[in-house]
Amino acid sequence: MKIGIITIHHSCNYGACLQSFALYKYLELLGYTVEIIDLHRPFHDDYVVSKRFHAYLYREETFKQFLKRKIKTLFAIVKNGGSKVSVNTKTAVDLFNASALRKFDDFNAQIKLSCPFRSIDELYNNPPQYDIYITGSDQVWNPTQNYCIEPYFLSFVRQGKRISYAASIGIENLTSKEQRDYKKWLGNYDAISVREESARCLLMKLTGREIAKVADPTFLLELDYWKAMAVKPIQENYILLFTLSYEVSLVEYGKRLAKESGKRLVVLNQEQPEPNHEEYIAVMDAGPQEFLGYIAYADMVITDSFHCTVFSILLGARNFYTYISPWNRRGSRIIELLHTYQLDNHLLDQKLCQSMLQLESNAIDRNTII
Repeated sequence: MKIGIITIHHSCNYGACLQSFALYKYLELLGYTVEIIDLHRPFHDDYVVSKRFHAYLYREETFKQFLKRKIKTLFAIVKNGGSKVSVNTKTAVDLFNASALRKFDDFNAQIKLSCPFRSIDELYNNPPQYDIYITGSDQVWNPTQNYCIEPYFLSFVRQGKRISYAASIGIENLTSKEQRDYKKWLGNYDAISVREESARCLLMKLTGREIAKVADPTFLLELDYWKAMAVKPIQENYILLFTLSYEVSLVEYGKRLAKESGKRLVVLNQEQPEPNHEEYIAVMDAGPQEFLGYIAYADMVITDSFHCTVFSILLGARNFYTYISPWNRRGSRIIELLHTYQLDNHLLDQKLCQSMLQLESNAIDRNTII
């Protein structure tokens, strides 16, 4: 039986890369012939814009929602020392050095891809043939993406079973147009599962059908599989700070924890403006396997990332805490994840006032979560 997966793949983003690999590998280990549908996105050099398919570039927003968002942004700017928290619009070449890019390429080479589709039109005009089509996980159904998400609802499929596994919307409300589109596209699915409870409730109300909540695909592979993949870093006795964007307040907090504990601070993120810094070790060359290693061997992990939180749980990090900034509109998925594993108290206060001693005193009971 042949399965085709459409998801956010071939990405120089640790979470997207590892979640797509996990679902692919899990199905392959079950004995299926699996491919990931190689639909190109705007960051690909050969991407061709379609005139028929468009992103939801301008979303409806009430004045109350607008005001609330602006206040949160202003609060974040003040907290970030007067600088707006950076929005990652750079390409992979800007964010990683050549060594890291090679590691991403080597890792992604383990996945068998379909023929490339440089545009959405190419996909719809000549769709690949499978027995089962699966919408994969991560932010595949998030209407705020800067590209058209309709293909991720499998509307190009002509014949075959359609399933979603742990699809994520990433936000809690849809506009009226998005609701109409989602209802139409989801009507063709044979089975639907999502990653967050908020998405399950939203889509059940929208479609009137049963929708399952399932774990992120990274949980499908055994702990030993991930541990064997993790590359042990040369650093020891360190605090890992992994951030999706360079937020000054979080970096300053990490430096403070390192000073209190006498440990080294290792900063790994995807937008690092200070590669040479005396107060911490800036990692610029980590691929997916090195990313896993830094989490697995850290004395403490501090992060604002959903998938770093996932792997802190999976890999048995000695201790970890997750931070949700005031401007993060996707924080619900982190809150739900921590609640699922009874780790609600491993969410950092937004004021970042806990000392290292306080953090260390809140130990993790591994017997209750895995």
